[in-house]
Amino acid sequence: MLFGTVFLNHDEEDSLIMRIFRSTCGRIALGAAATVATASLVAPSATAQETANAPEAAQAPKNIILLIGDGMGYNHVDSASLFENGESNWQISVDPENDQQQHQSDYGDNPQQSYEEFDLQIGMSHHSLDSPVYDPEAAWADFDWVKNNPTDSAASGTALASGHKTHNGSLGVDADGEPVENFAEYAAEKGLATGVVSSVPFGHATPASWGAHVADRGENHAIAEQMINGELDVIIGAGHPLYDVDGQEREANWKWLTEEQYTDLQEGNTDFTFLETTAELKDVANGNNVPESLFGLVPVAETLQFDRTALAEAEPRRDNGRVDGVPLEEGQSPLPGEIAKNDVPTLAELTDAALNVLEQDDEGFFTMIEGGAIDWAGHANATTGNLEEQIEFNDAVDTVVNWVEENSSWDETLVMVTADHETGFLSGPGAGTAWTQITGEAGQLPVDGWYSGDHTQALVPFFAHGAGADSVLNYVQGEDPVRGQYIDNTDVAKLSFDLLSGEAAPGPGAGDDDEEAPGSDDDDAQTPGSDDEDGTAGSDEDEEGTAGAGTEDGVAGSGDDVAAGDSEQSGSLADTGTSVAIIALLIAGALLVAGVTLMVLRKKTA
Repeated sequence: MLFGTVFLNHDEEDSLIMRIFRSTCGRIALGAAATVATASLVAPSATAQETANAPEAAQAPKNIILLIGDGMGYNHVDSASLFENGESNWQISVDPENDQQQHQSDYGDNPQQSYEEFDLQIGMSHHSLDSPVYDPEAAWADFDWVKNNPTDSAASGTALASGHKTHNGSLGVDADGEPVENFAEYAAEKGLATGVVSSVPFGHATPASWGAHVADRGENHAIAEQMINGELDVIIGAGHPLYDVDGQEREANWKWLTEEQYTDLQEGNTDFTFLETTAELKDVANGNNVPESLFGLVPVAETLQFDRTALAEAEPRRDNGRVDGVPLEEGQSPLPGEIAKNDVPTLAELTDAALNVLEQDDEGFFTMIEGGAIDWAGHANATTGNLEEQIEFNDAVDTVVNWVEENSSWDETLVMVTADHETGFLSGPGAGTAWTQITGEAGQLPVDGWYSGDHTQALVPFFAHGAGADSVLNYVQGEDPVRGQYIDNTDVAKLSFDLLSGEAAPGPGAGDDDEEAPGSDDDDAQTPGSDDEDGTAGSDEDEEGTAGAGTEDGVAGSGDDVAAGDSEQSGSLADTGTSVAIIALLIAGALLVAGVTLMVLRKKTA
């Protein structure tokens, strides 16, 4: 019984009734508040839902390592694989006159090199401002189309390093000759250590693209000055003034350094520890006496091995016995390694030395490592030299992969492997109007054919693995009928900048399932950078379409979204209206109970 048999006077009655009423209303209020709180927990605001559904920014790598096989096309990779293993991975036959195309049965699925097992494998275009933009249909309709005004290493290096197209011969500057920031400079601003390594002169076009800004790539001394006094922590390459192509002492040749620059390096008048002997460089490669910064000048003229006299005299090269499209006969050229090599460090050892220096930076590092003489072999149509240089490059990639797995992890390091262009138009024999396949057996020179002594516009391979690798797919430029999807060389820099700045989006599939991925089969999907008139694919002038490019339309969780979240805290079990209706019904029901209770009390005291 609620009140028992207690009798109250009228004032006490009203007081008790009001206490009961207030208590009931208090419980109602608490219940309503709990309902609101529960609704807010169960159904977050519309802004919160959008933020939760939006893909997060791609993981920013601690370390970014870019390896460039200068002049390396798909067939250069396969040539080395055929010699080493008797297996290929990228062979195709294309006969445009008869509209026939054939890939090897396990095309792209028969990896022979470590980078051919990377998660991300795609093609890459590389035109300069002096070249026609890559045309997938035209490239396979006419055998000679790819020979039309190809890029040079300076223009392509600038694109890879800065994301800007420029003219052939220009280095680190835009179309107007104005300096453009390269990724090594940006990484240094962010606190990362930076470096470049090459098997050709340290100031050659590709390594210099991350360390200098000149209108003419031939300004070697200006390039050296900028690199020595710039932001790089590691510079390693050939170009020693006191050694010849065989690594033997000679009268000084100041092509790549002035005498004053060389003296300053020797006497410690720069920020670098200067090493110039094979023993010193190998010591650092083995982890001994590792300096904080390193300028390593390999004791050889211009290439670690390719230019050595004995090899140049022993193998047929362009203008010296090599004929376009005609394979070598058995015994016509020495096998790789049969000719004694120069006593200098390998590219893999120089890579080890660079990594040992750079890994000391707790903030991480960026480095570019170049197999530069693949290009030199391509210009010479030198099959044996090409194999040696490609194998050296592959060994350097293996060194990087081993370093990541033993000293870092794929969760914090991004490794990219590509080329700046293709050199030599390497294909199978007998071509000229149609593409044929290269064949060969392990331990034997491949049956190949060269069709140019210059660069070509042919797509080159791009491989990526590790932190942020899947973001590459946000930069797809188009679909090649033979090689498949491809990006542009400017996208390598854009990806690097975007990852380090936190603006890169994860690869397609990481966000809303309904969102169309760039480079998909949707005919209406815009190819990033396709509207550029100045030749810069996916430039900063694009207002939309380039994922992760810093545009307001492409950034998940932008400032506008945050502001909307502050001003529109709506949301419910299904939507705001439903939540309010439920709360109103609860309050009305509770008030009805309170009213009935009040009537009962008054009736009992009457």
